[in-house]
Amino acid sequence: MIKISKYTKLGFLVIACLTILIWGINYLKGIDLLKKSSNYYVIYEKIDGLLKSSTITINGFQVGQVTEVGFLGDYSGRLLVTMQIEGDYKIGKGTTAKIVSSDIMGTKSIKLEIVHSGEYYHPDDTIPGAIESDLKEQVSMQVLPLKNKAEELIASLDSAITVVTYVFNERTRENLSESFENINRTIANIEAASSELKTIIGSGKINSIITNLDSISTTIKQNSGQIANIIRNLSSLSDSLSKLNISPLFAEISSSISGLNAIIQKLNTSESSAGLLINDPALYQNLNNLAGSLDLLLKDVRNNPKRYVHFSAFNIGKDVYITAKPSAPEEKDQIIYKVHLISSPAKLSVESPFFKGLGTIEENKVSETYNYLAGKTSDFGAITKMLDAARINFPNASIIAFKNGRKLKLEKAIKKEAN
Repeated sequence: MIKISKYTKLGFLVIACLTILIWGINYLKGIDLLKKSSNYYVIYEKIDGLLKSSTITINGFQVGQVTEVGFLGDYSGRLLVTMQIEGDYKIGKGTTAKIVSSDIMGTKSIKLEIVHSGEYYHPDDTIPGAIESDLKEQVSMQVLPLKNKAEELIASLDSAITVVTYVFNERTRENLSESFENINRTIANIEAASSELKTIIGSGKINSIITNLDSISTTIKQNSGQIANIIRNLSSLSDSLSKLNISPLFAEISSSISGLNAIIQKLNTSESSAGLLINDPALYQNLNNLAGSLDLLLKDVRNNPKRYVHFSAFNIGKDVYITAKPSAPEEKDQIIYKVHLISSPAKLSVESPFFKGLGTIEENKVSETYNYLAGKTSDFGAITKMLDAARINFPNASIIAFKNGRKLKLEKAIKKEAN
């Protein structure tokens, strides 16, 4: 029998203890060295806190753990994660290794989203990776639509407040006060009328009217014979009219109507001068243009008489005009008219439907007040028409005049135009 020395026994004991220690440490880490396992690799752009020994699950069941995490050797900054899968479980191709939060504290683990494709990865293959959105991103995605809706609501409320501020301006409040005063006066008038009606009924005038009507009906009844005689006379008169020969009169009336129809037909055609005047739109347009040109000519003659009448003369005791000599034209500053629509302490959108149909809207800010103007013309008649259109939405709209960029009193501008 071979005798084993105590040093050999001690060596075997040390080796056994080291083996048990190594096995126990790996077992505590979740690695069972006695079980069959396979390694797979996943490449991530980031791992969001994934660590060695993080669990790997399939449908919530732990099938392995992460054994290594390190950078790829291409210096791209990407990370290579080594997964150890216990047993002989086969992973189908198309499966994704997604990094997820395994608890409320944010502990990361890998969840294998299995795809049953019929083909399987081999050990040491690289599996596609993905990262689940964190709680902050999910909350942001949920809150973002609410934030956008809140901003739209605030903008709508701002527009509504602006409209209400515009509608309930000082003039509107005065009109409402006047309307309530008128209603109160109307109610007072109705009360006075009812009081007078009560007085009339109490005074017996209604009874007197009824008595008079009864008297009239009695009189008609008493004179019914005379009324019957009047009716017989009217009947005789109608018989006499029916015996009269009025056919020639109707024939003359018919002939007159035929003549009028012939005249109307000629007016509706282009065969006569009157028909041309009525039916020729070009002639009407030419006459209208001629009238406009004459109006412009008269205005220009009135404003610039020296442009059309030139005189040169010398004085020999009285005015003697020899020849016409043109004088230098006088340069006059032009007066521009605009329509002042509204003044608002808040900025309004020039694209608002209230400004529709008024052309280009000009916005000026004076102190803390925004002024909105429309139109720009030297024709007072044109600006008056624009004022009528503007007062549909802006009852307080008014015309203002400018000269050389400075505001001018409207009365003074009209007087200058008249002169």
